[in-house]
Amino acid sequence: MLKRLIVGAVLLAGLAIVIFLALKIHADRHFYDGYDPHAPLNARASDPEPVEGTVKAFGQSTPARYRRQRIEIEARPGERVPAIMTLPFSADAPSPVIVLLHGSHQEKEFVEKICTPFNEAGFAMVCFDQYMRGERKVEGGLLAMALAFRERCWKTVHDARRLIDYLMTRPDIAHDRIYLVGASYGAITGTALLAQEKRIKAADLVVGGGNLRLLSKAPEVRRELPGWILPWAGPLLAFALAPAEPLVHAPATAGIPVLMQNGSKDGVVIPESGKALFAALGEPKELRWYPVNHPDREEKGEEVIKMLMDGLGWLVQRDAIR
Repeated sequence: MLKRLIVGAVLLAGLAIVIFLALKIHADRHFYDGYDPHAPLNARASDPEPVEGTVKAFGQSTPARYRRQRIEIEARPGERVPAIMTLPFSADAPSPVIVLLHGSHQEKEFVEKICTPFNEAGFAMVCFDQYMRGERKVEGGLLAMALAFRERCWKTVHDARRLIDYLMTRPDIAHDRIYLVGASYGAITGTALLAQEKRIKAADLVVGGGNLRLLSKAPEVRRELPGWILPWAGPLLAFALAPAEPLVHAPATAGIPVLMQNGSKDGVVIPESGKALFAALGEPKELRWYPVNHPDREEKGEEVIKMLMDGLGWLVQRDAIR
């Protein structure tokens, strides 16, 4: 009798595992499904307000001069996404626009720390709160947060596409001059966005990387994890976020010019991960190295500002030869 109970329990456990894996495979295959460009945006936008003064970014004080506008769109029925758009002080024609995907621990307000040089070069710049951040924070235990982070991957791509849908309705935006800047997690998810969204004409991926197992080995990442999970971190991350793996999407970026800017001392997105993503990207592409740690941990903020200025210069060149 006991033997039969044990055999039955093993069979049930095996069946549960098979069902779980089948459901996981199905969910992964349809991970990015559901984007609807025809769904109502129900957009709201405040009047642009002038901003003049100084701002501190990466430990450096720099001038701030732009017009600020708050935007809200409906990415999915009942789910509103807030964003901040910064605009040049004056524009004689529709402006090219940069969609900024912020890092994993940032919010939409980050755009105001770096936007002025981009605005003065003639670009509008817009950044939304990604799921789990800013006005879209999520509360819960470890499992709930893990599931939310998996959800964040596809939502970031969909939300960016819906934001572009909105930009296409604005007469003050040049619809054929849409660019992407992705920072860290924004560069990682930005790779999937580029694979799906061909209205983006060029992209600057800042401290981005691929190969989730490699990313889990970064010293700064491992320092923040409990010791018991370290041997399992790579396999768990690769399993849970398999459909969001940047290396899967990178070849489909072919035809969109991509600049990668990475830090040779980066302890979060290690150089090996940056090299892996660059190798997988489609052409045309370029990789530039800087002697810095991850930007939010780099002590020499002027080096991070230099990265930003180099990226801006590259975007200006791309916009000139569109």
